[in-house]
Amino acid sequence: MLRNIPVNVARFSMIIGLAACASSGATGGTARTSPDRITRSEIYSSNATNAYELISRLRPNWLRPGSTGSIGGGVVQSQAILVYLNSQRLEDLNALKTVSAEGLESAQWVDASRVQTVLNEVPTGPIAGAIVLKTR
Repeated sequence: MLRNIPVNVARFSMIIGLAACASSGATGGTARTSPDRITRSEIYSSNATNAYELISRLRPNWLRPGSTGSIGGGVVQSQAILVYLNSQRLEDLNALKTVSAEGLESAQWVDASRVQTVLNEVPTGPIAGAIVLKTR
């Protein structure tokens, strides 16, 4: 009976270790985030005052338009980033500065391959993607 004590201690230690990992979410205590979505809890904890500040802090890649390469005389044409608030298209990225972060429920990035099928009023021309904001 005494010979099984080290085995039992090892099993007990393993069980405790697994339980500790499960309780912390096994991510070091941090919440998982999506590269294409900003949740209400992320918005709240960001302390951002407007949507532009929020996105520049949490998902700065959303604000960087790509380029389509050279056209005509070697001029590089940049891709547009569209902005939508509750399904209504806004002018441009500067409009994000007028949207209060406090009233936002979520923000989502829609990549260029999905923009035409997911959103309304999509202009023609090169599009990098869209930032879609939803209020509470």
